[in-house]
Amino acid sequence: MSLTTPSAPFDIAAVFPELAGQRRTAVRLHPRRGRPAITDSSVGGPLLWPADEPWPMCPEPQTHDSSEGRDPLPLIPVMQLITRDVPELPFPHDTDTLQVLWCPLDHEPYFQPHTIVHWRKAEAVGHHLIEAPTPDPDSDDSYLPTACVLAPERVQEYPDAYELSTELWDRIQAWEIDFPNPDGWAYGEHLSTAPGSKVGGWPQWIQDPVPFECSRGHEMAHLLTIASWELDIESGKRWAPMEERPLLTLNALPEIQNPTDLMIQDAGSLYLFVCLECPERPVDSISQGS
Repeated sequence: MSLTTPSAPFDIAAVFPELAGQRRTAVRLHPRRGRPAITDSSVGGPLLWPADEPWPMCPEPQTHDSSEGRDPLPLIPVMQLITRDVPELPFPHDTDTLQVLWCPLDHEPYFQPHTIVHWRKAEAVGHHLIEAPTPDPDSDDSYLPTACVLAPERVQEYPDAYELSTELWDRIQAWEIDFPNPDGWAYGEHLSTAPGSKVGGWPQWIQDPVPFECSRGHEMAHLLTIASWELDIESGKRWAPMEERPLLTLNALPEIQNPTDLMIQDAGSLYLFVCLECPERPVDSISQGS
C-alpha cells in the first residue's frame, strides 16, 4: 500500500521567512485496516513478544477513572514500529523495534490510558508469544484498536499555531484574511502540522503545548502521536492522500478518518515524548481532546 500526500499549495515560509528554520520532517503512518504479521509495523496488530517474558499488567490500577477498585488489567498492544519502516525513530543502541502498549481504561488525573514503551532487538526475541492475552471484559472499547497495516510517508511540517509567538500568529491570521485565497487555505488546518498518527515532526496540539523533561532534567522531543482521527473534512482538503481522494465524502470519510476505531478523549490524540540524551530513551506521554 502506498499513500501520497499532495504537496502544499504554496510554501508558507516564503511568506513568513522566520518559519523556514522551523521546518521538520514527520512520518505519517497512514494506518489502514488489514492483517499485519507479527514482524510488521502496525497499529493494533500482534507484537513480537518473547514467549518467556511475562505479559505486562497495568501497574497503576488504583488510578483508574472509577469509583470502585479494579484488579490490574493486561495491557493492550497498540503500536509496533520496525526500523526498516521508520528508521527516523531514535532507537537505543542494539534495538530495532518500538512497541507501545497501554491499559484500556482511563487513568487519573489526565483521563488517558497508562502507556508503556518497549525498545527491542527483533532477532533477540527467539520463541515469540503466539497470541496476546484476551482484553479484559472491563476494557474501554475506545482503547481497543482495530488491526491496521501502515504506509509510512515523509512530509514537511511547520510548527502548530500554539507553538508560534503571539506576534507571528497575529500576522499569519491577518494574512489569512487579506491574502487572495479563494480556496480558503488556512495555516492551522492546511499549511502547518499534519493530522493523524505520525512519528516526529511537530505535535498537532488540541490544547496548549505541554513541555516535557526526563527525570534527569533533559528536554524531551516529540516521538510520535497516536490519533483518534487521521483527518476530517476540512484538513482533508490538504492532507487526504491522493489515492483516497474519491473517499473524501461524508459517506465514505469514516474509512480513512478513523480506521483504528480508537477514541482518545473527544476525538483527541496521545502524544509521546522521548529523551534523546539518555541512552535508554525514556518516554513520557499526555493526551488531549477537544
